[in-house]
Amino acid sequence: MSKSTPGNPLPPDLPGWTILSLRPSGEHAPLRRAAMRRGARLLALSPLALRALPAGEALERALNADRVVFSSPAAVHFADAQRALAPGNARVVLAVGAGTATALASLGIDAAHPLERMDSEGLLSLPQLQQIATLSVGLITAPGGRGILAAVLAQRARQLHVAEVYQRVLRTIGNDVWAKLAHITTPLALMVSSGEALDALLQQCPASARAILDRALIVAASARLEKHLRLAGFERVVHAASARPLAMLDALAEFHAESRFR
Repeated sequence: MSKSTPGNPLPPDLPGWTILSLRPSGEHAPLRRAAMRRGARLLALSPLALRALPAGEALERALNADRVVFSSPAAVHFADAQRALAPGNARVVLAVGAGTATALASLGIDAAHPLERMDSEGLLSLPQLQQIATLSVGLITAPGGRGILAAVLAQRARQLHVAEVYQRVLRTIGNDVWAKLAHITTPLALMVSSGEALDALLQQCPASARAILDRALIVAASARLEKHLRLAGFERVVHAASARPLAMLDALAEFHAESRFR
């Protein structure tokens, strides 16, 4: 199936689908726009919200390291809010994925990122993070998550400076949102790019809503998340090439196209 690109959009190929987004509150716009261009609509199910964490001197130390790693677009935005980011000092800057690299590029900062596996393992495989025993690394991130980046970088580097510039906090999904979900009659696709967000959703999901989600198609951002979803009891799962909105929607469109001809 042909893939869409920002400069070469395809005709709407997801007519009638409703996309369920687990992205943090206020972070749904990119996925919403991409879904609308393809004929789908979006319902925001935000079980998490993002809050700033003042990092102070820890951020300065991280930004002055030999290698500077940003774990997410939010890490870029919250770091820039605390201390204006700008290109300089020829430091090597790295991003977990293309979305994070794009956020840095908007500030004039060129960042290397994995081209295929856009996760911690993909980032750690980059040549810029090999043979760094004599170098310092700054990791700009949030608390929580799997902790793989910090653990491996601490082993590889001479010194690791961690700056936690934001945090994810639990957010209650309103009864009005659950009611909207219950009244949807179109095909549903739940987009999952975070195991933490999925767990936060399931902690507060009413039994009636869980029954609806069990019938939905689940699009996982990685094979790891696909496994996480299956362990949580979901059976209709496909996985995308990355967590970027285009990649997630491409995976859904491929499923939609194949199911039409079965």
